[in-house]
Amino acid sequence: MQRCKVLLVNDFLRKGGAEIVYEQSARLLSTFSGVEVERFDDSHFVEQTSIIARIWNHAAARALEETILRFKPHRVLVHNYHNALSPSVLGVIARHKRSLGYRTYHTCHDYHLVFYNPALQYFEKGRPQILPLEALRTRATFKLRSSPKGLMHDLMTKAYWHAVRAACRPAGIFDQILCPSAYMQEALNRCGIANTVLLHNPSSVPAALVPLPKCGKERFNLAFAGRIAQEKGLRQFIELAQAADFKHIESIGVYGEGPERAVIEQRFAPLIERGKLIFFGSLPQERLFAEMQRFADAVIVPSVCAENAPLIVIEAAMLGLPALVRDGGSMATTADAVGNKIKFRPEPDSLKRALGQLAVHLSNPGRRYEVDEYLPEYYAQRLAEIMEIGELPARPVARAFAALRSASSDLFR
Repeated sequence: MQRCKVLLVNDFLRKGGAEIVYEQSARLLSTFSGVEVERFDDSHFVEQTSIIARIWNHAAARALEETILRFKPHRVLVHNYHNALSPSVLGVIARHKRSLGYRTYHTCHDYHLVFYNPALQYFEKGRPQILPLEALRTRATFKLRSSPKGLMHDLMTKAYWHAVRAACRPAGIFDQILCPSAYMQEALNRCGIANTVLLHNPSSVPAALVPLPKCGKERFNLAFAGRIAQEKGLRQFIELAQAADFKHIESIGVYGEGPERAVIEQRFAPLIERGKLIFFGSLPQERLFAEMQRFADAVIVPSVCAENAPLIVIEAAMLGLPALVRDGGSMATTADAVGNKIKFRPEPDSLKRALGQLAVHLSNPGRRYEVDEYLPEYYAQRLAEIMEIGELPARPVARAFAALRSASSDLFR
């Protein structure tokens, strides 16, 4: 059988959620018979931090070209590129696609193809707002501030965005664009990008646990997991919890690090002293999920950006936990069929109602969450079908998935 060479491309080797999916896609595709996988990311060239390199990274483009000519892939799957690699790599991919004949795919982890701000945010008086999908491709978007850094920075961002689209036509370089959420697919379609297919990102929790009923609880431990940054909305959620008098909230546990941690620690020092706000730091995934499952009654997703496919909602369901999510953007629509979401608006009364719904939800002995489409083996099979590569994983691989499920069950006991 002829081997199929797959090149996976991503901005960073390690950083955030997209990098986890990048690593998973490489590992899972490698389990298919006849598939050879190679990766390309910022570990393959000397990183340049100048503004010019961020706009157009010649070093990344040269390194990717050398990799393509050496590896001669049959398929190229690009995760993120517009940060460390920059759009400079698009011309390389397009040029050698014509000469080598490979097929190209792009997993759209953010909204950079449809709006100036990849988090689908705009700013009013410095405060972030989620751009409604209905506003895409309207003249109104040019008038909105896509950056909190001032008018000149905003105008330069918009000019650069339009220049890249005119010069590179990013969406047209890829045969198919993989959308981790229906919300992302709708955003692309609204902007005239039709070569899309829905493919949910795989959960990092390898197996689903059976949710256990928690009857009679009136106060809950809530867990935030992720990067502590402005767009993730942790500071705003703590303010909201204070405005709601921490009704039904025992404590908020924070798993992760980020640029807003110091600001939050200083601002909410009295809450930390009282044990209402607890920072656990950044933990390896195997520890993170076990600790969250032991500590939390629910997770929170309070982002003030549209998100895309917040996997923490799915990972919570895999751990048997519900998720309190802000009612906006993709948070409000991702995994509607899973059954573990409780929505709130950024108003104290809305949060109180949501916490009351949480008490009822947790006390239901029959609650179950539907997560099959987010299991790693489902993602691997669907990705291989879309890219038309490989054969079904061999039996040892299936046994490996079973071992992962068994190990995870032992881990969370």
